[in-house]
Amino acid sequence: MKKDYWERFVKTGKVEDYLTYRGMARCEAVMNRYQNESRKDEESEPDDYRDRNDSVSASDWRIR
Repeated sequence: MKKDYWERFVKTGKVEDYLTYRGMARCEAVMNRYQNESRKDEESEPDDYRDRNDSVSASDWRIR
């Protein structure tokens, strides 16, 4: 989709079209960042092993 906006800018040369393209690129980058963060959350320790301060406990009672 981003390619379509770039092609429109190349055809018209309008600043407005370029800004739309840049906005779409920025939006895509933000969405990718949040998707990566949500994947990290899914891969981290289960909530049963964390306290409210986000410390992880183990059977030997040390804090990691």
